[in-house]
Amino acid sequence: MDHLTPDHASSEDPRPRSRRRAATRALEAHRLPTLIAPDVEPEALLRSTLDALSAHIAVLDEAGTIIAVNQAWRAFAHASGYADDNHGVGMNYLAVCEAAAALSKDAARTAEALRDIMAGDRCEFRMEYPCRSPQGPRWFQLRVTRPDQAQTRRIVIAHEDITEVKRTQEELARLSGRLMHLQDEERRAIARELHDTTAQNLLAITLNTTRLHEGLPDVGELARRTLMETLELAEQSLQEVRTLSYLLHPPLLDDIGLTAALSWLARGFSQRSGIQVDISIENSGEPLPRPTATALYRVAQEALSNVHRHSGSKRARLALYRTNDMVQLDVLDSGTGLRSLLKAGNGEVRQIGVGISGMRLRLEQLGGQLDIRSGPSGTHVSARVPIAPVGSEQPL
Repeated sequence: MDHLTPDHASSEDPRPRSRRRAATRALEAHRLPTLIAPDVEPEALLRSTLDALSAHIAVLDEAGTIIAVNQAWRAFAHASGYADDNHGVGMNYLAVCEAAAALSKDAARTAEALRDIMAGDRCEFRMEYPCRSPQGPRWFQLRVTRPDQAQTRRIVIAHEDITEVKRTQEELARLSGRLMHLQDEERRAIARELHDTTAQNLLAITLNTTRLHEGLPDVGELARRTLMETLELAEQSLQEVRTLSYLLHPPLLDDIGLTAALSWLARGFSQRSGIQVDISIENSGEPLPRPTATALYRVAQEALSNVHRHSGSKRARLALYRTNDMVQLDVLDSGTGLRSLLKAGNGEVRQIGVGISGMRLRLEQLGGQLDIRSGPSGTHVSARVPIAPVGSEQPL
């Protein structure tokens, strides 16, 4: 059949317009660049491409039945002792996930997502999961996608080995935890040095200045005024050094415990910032392990600092309570919160992001978690940490 473009077709062409349009579309399609060379077999190209991928890939039909797998899938099945010459081809992947759903939350999630994808309610699903293999415990990322195909619906299942990534993340988390531990120890040492040495030296200066002032009644007005200014500066410096020492690491945290340290923190914060802090401590129970107490104190310290710097609230609430296996710290305010800060798009976002990351990392090291909810009514920072078994750490 000849293909005519609109330029070659005359107004007297007896063929219907629909046939002319079809011919035009065919010609335009013919002019498009080809994606596969004429001498390449599409099926062989698809097979070789799938087999070159490192991910374990299976292609499902619209009913969830496996219709093709790649070499990585076959090799992993063989190494895992899967005794099926078809390597799962012909098996219904959705049925397998549904059968395992009662015993595996991961299988239940996969089955639910696969049903949604088959129904067209979603186009992609991702999940990380652990897996036992002949080489030992491994981690995989599952990705389920439905390519946009006009004629035939297909679903692609890809299992990518991310064990090395996970090991790197775990090592990074371990090193970060070690760094934070050393940072806390350094803060404790600096605080002790400031309290035991620098503060004592400043105290001696104030006492000596007071003696000079009282022992030299006949000095001139200039000397008297100089002594008074020196005494005021020494007392101010002494107070600042003590405050800095307590902020770095309050002795109360070591001597009495978290409850007293939080009360001191709230009172000092109110005096310095003018923001009223209401304290609620319920069921404090037995002393907490030192890492847990230190982490919760740092979270409270950072959260209150954010209230002062970013919230604009004139009132905040600090609450601590515990159950048999969990301790929770809440810091709430009624200001604009992080919501307005995150909209600012300036350097402050990075500044607060570092604080939030530090709080989250501290808690994750202890198996806990950090939740931050921010809205027009204020911000709620919640830190939860499981209580370690008795004797696992030095209590505070």
